[in-house]
Parts: sequence; C-alpha cells; structure tokens
Amino acid sequence: MSCRPSPGAQSLPTQMEDTLSGGEREEEEEEEKQEEEGAAPGPEEPVAPQLTEASQVLGTSEIRQLCDHLPPRVTGCPWSLVFCTSRDGFSLRSLYRQMEGHSGPVLLVLRDQDGQMFGAFSSSAFRLSKGFYGTGETFLFSFSPQLKVFKWTGSNSFFVKGDLDSLMMGSGSGHFGLWFDGDLYHGESHPCATFNNEVLARQEQFCIKELEAWVLS
Repeated sequence: MSCRPSPGAQSLPTQMEDTLSGGEREEEEEEEKQEEEGAAPGPEEPVAPQLTEASQVLGTSEIRQLCDHLPPRVTGCPWSLVFCTSRDGFSLRSLYRQMEGHSGPVLLVLRDQDGQMFGAFSSSAFRLSKGFYGTGETFLFSFSPQLKVFKWTGSNSFFVKGDLDSLMMGSGSGHFGLWFDGDLYHGESHPCATFNNEVLARQEQFCIKELEAWVLS
C-alpha cells in the first residue's frame, strides 16, 4: 500500500496559505483606508471676501493675507468701498461724509507716491471727534513687501481721532502711528506706543497716490 500523498493533499496547505495571505492583504488595505479617512485635513486656504468693486490698491494676495488678521466677527462680511480718492477726491471732509450712516469696522488702505502699500483697520467708522475712540481690535499694517501687522500693545487707548484738519491713528510721546492732513494728500508715520509699530512708509513723511476706505459689515 503506497503512502505517497495525493496531488490534492499536496496543494491543500498552499491553498490555505494563499487564502490567509489574501485575507491579510484585505485587512491591511482596509486599515490603510481607515487611516487615510481619519487623517486630519490640511489647513484650509482663507476664502477671499466679496468686494463691491475692484480695489485699486490691494491685489488678491494682499486681501487674503489681511483676512488672516481681521477679527472673527467680520469673517465672511462683504467689503463695501465707501470712499476712494480717485472717485471722491482728496478730501478728509468727503471721507467723513461718506462714512455717515456706517458704524464700521473700516479697513483703510493706501499707496503712496513711492509705491508703498500700508494702512489701518479701525473697529469704528471714521468720524469727527474731540477725543480718541475705538477698541483694541484696531491695528496698523504695511506691505514691505511682506505683510507686517502691528496690533494693540495695551500701553494706551489712543486708537483713532479725527478733526477737520487731520485724521490720526495711534499715539505716544508726541508722535502718531499714522497721520493724514485735511487734503488726504500729505501724511506721516512714526513709531508709537499704541501699536509699537515701525514707520509704515519708506520715509516718515509721504504723499498719498491712492486711498480707499472699505466698510466690512
């Protein structure tokens, strides 16, 4: 009587091994799929706000960068261009008139004669005032060429003050972080305690080429 195993008996362990290895592969694939599905999503790129019209100062890249520093309460709010020098003229009084009926907040952006872009975010609309107003949401910024943001230091509350002859933002030691004359043509920028900012323009004194005021609400 022969004890030689039949061909079927020889192939049985191999078939079992193939079945097991196939099942293991399916389990590994399922685990990999679950890991991929459970992986944390990458950071979402900020959505650019809807502008009522194109900006003559800021491009899409600058707008996206600024959005990262705006208060959460204005996220998703449309930007309404309430004042621009090319349309409304170089006049601080005209800026105040265009601001009537708006409570803010406001993003003020400008390009000077040297091509430098800078400005300020104000928690309140610009208006005539006897004293300073605003909140700690207010900040100054410049693109040189990368965006630099200068937030409130808590040192004082000299955020915004406006009269018929000038508009100023930030103060300390007799200097203003950002200052404009009544014609919205000449301006100055100095380091100040309110924001601990650098000079926003290339020089402390500058001339405005284009200025825009956007209401974010």
